[in-house]
Amino acid sequence: MQNSHTQWRIDFARHLAERLLAFEGIKAIVIAGSVARDYADAYADLEIPIFWETLPDDATRHAIVAALDASFLYAYDGPACEDQLMIGGFQVDLWHISVAHQDAILEDVLHNYHFDLSRLNALDTIRSCIPLYGAEIVQNWKRRAREYPDALAEQIIREHLNLFSVADLFVLAQRNNPTAFYAQLSFLQQEVFLVLLALNRSYFPTFKWLYQALDSMPVKPAAIGKRFRQAFEGSRQDALIDTKQFLQETRQLVEKQFPLIDLAPIYRRLAYVRAAHQRPLQR
Repeated sequence: MQNSHTQWRIDFARHLAERLLAFEGIKAIVIAGSVARDYADAYADLEIPIFWETLPDDATRHAIVAALDASFLYAYDGPACEDQLMIGGFQVDLWHISVAHQDAILEDVLHNYHFDLSRLNALDTIRSCIPLYGAEIVQNWKRRAREYPDALAEQIIREHLNLFSVADLFVLAQRNNPTAFYAQLSFLQQEVFLVLLALNRSYFPTFKWLYQALDSMPVKPAAIGKRFRQAFEGSRQDALIDTKQFLQETRQLVEKQFPLIDLAPIYRRLAYVRAAHQRPLQR
């Protein structure tokens, strides 16, 4: 059952979609973001991707803003193809996407194995979106996005495993640089998250939904969401120790699914700790 924050936003999106359909060339309208995933809270905005046969020109986009009784949150940015609007004090983001572009993204990911985060997020958006118009087109995209080739997962895992190391984190802890330490800690947690997404054949929901995505994963280190949070709440030494531990646990999960990946370099990286040198080296 959808929470109350989600439900009224869906109702409002349906109302806006009716107005949008006055414009020619729209092939599909969907709800995306936190509302589509039922993660909405009191601060959630409303994200509405609009799929066009041909992208609308500047005049059409301004006409849409007028038809919705909206105003631009900041300033109009034509090349961005995203209009951040305010309607009655509530933020609504319209994404303008061509059908051909969406088809090309699916092809790029599923057959060419392009895995930049933008493309992976586009497939996650299709998986989770709620169709408001053009259901046949959207359902076809959803059917295609259910795929997640093993070869794609392997490439993603190889890419991010190469960054599994606590050597820099160790040095930053010794240097008492909490700003850089927690930046590196966040980076390593995000790298683990990206590997776990691939192991679970899940596309990228953005880091904003990291904890919700971790909660729903069947394949993951034990209590990983709780451990991620605790790393920022306890001592830096404890964070360092457990970060190394969950990097190792994630490596073990990879080994079970992809035994042909050479994990020897990862073993060496995780074992390495930079030594302190108090005296000049002997020549």
